[in-house]
Amino acid sequence: MAFPKVLTLAAVLLAGCPSGGGQYLRRGYRPPASLAVLPFDNRTTDLDGPVVARVWFDQRLGERKGYRTLPLEGVDSALRRLGITDGGQLRSRTAAELCAALGTEALVHGDLLEFGQTTTGFLNVRRVKAAFEMKACPSGETLWRAEGTGAESETAVSAAGALRAGLKALGTQLAEKALGSPLRTQTLDMVWNAIEFLPPAGRP
Repeated sequence: MAFPKVLTLAAVLLAGCPSGGGQYLRRGYRPPASLAVLPFDNRTTDLDGPVVARVWFDQRLGERKGYRTLPLEGVDSALRRLGITDGGQLRSRTAAELCAALGTEALVHGDLLEFGQTTTGFLNVRRVKAAFEMKACPSGETLWRAEGTGAESETAVSAAGALRAGLKALGTQLAEKALGSPLRTQTLDMVWNAIEFLPPAGRP
């Protein structure tokens, strides 16, 4: 059968080399026993985005892939003792310093690249994009790297349709802000898009 050959080839291509979409997995990768999901560096203008994306990434990494992540509150508390309150400040510390403060086997950095909704007349686009990198402790060697995108678009075919679509988009946006989880669907899609091919924890 052709399937085993295809799967074997895919595994070889993924392990130890970059591939489409920014995917990289170190050759001989073994899932760390514990890891810390660090505050995301915000490359957008949305203040809620980094918090929302980090929470969902942390949750899905445990639920879908079986990784044991440190509680986010504990991570943030330890980082504050280092004078770090924002993801953009992480570059001021080495991986060894972060690992020592957190007591974990690996770190996950996240860069939130896009997080928002664009309404331009006949087209409404909701899009979330982020890049992730897992680093070994205390060396800082890259173990895994990937990007993920979640997007949804709606096109109106008339002026009236554009108005309805715009009002609907605005209503959805306000409701999500009120519930504290903006762009939830797109964020979850983005996370899965990034971690889909990351080997599960507890398996060879």
